[in-house]
Amino acid sequence: MNTLFWIVWTIVAISMLVILYFFMIGLADGSVSSFNGWLWASIVLGFPVLVGGSYWLKTHGWIKAAVLLLSIPALPIFCYVLFFVILLISGHTRWN
Repeated sequence: MNTLFWIVWTIVAISMLVILYFFMIGLADGSVSSFNGWLWASIVLGFPVLVGGSYWLKTHGWIKAAVLLLSIPALPIFCYVLFFVILLISGHTRWN
């Protein structure tokens, strides 16, 4: 169960860094504005709370609860990545 936690935690932590990258790019080019700022703020603040909260649960012996908490964003992220891997491997994809 400990290995499963670290795998799921790594997936969510990497996706958190990707979201943070897109947030910084959006701030630089002006696409993050007051219109969608609350959405970006909830995402940018929510992911570190999720990653930190799951780590806190793990350190206090609640490993199953931590994995369950991390599986909420990890499952859609995993399906998204798997979809693009299948698209890239299939070779019959038209990108235009």
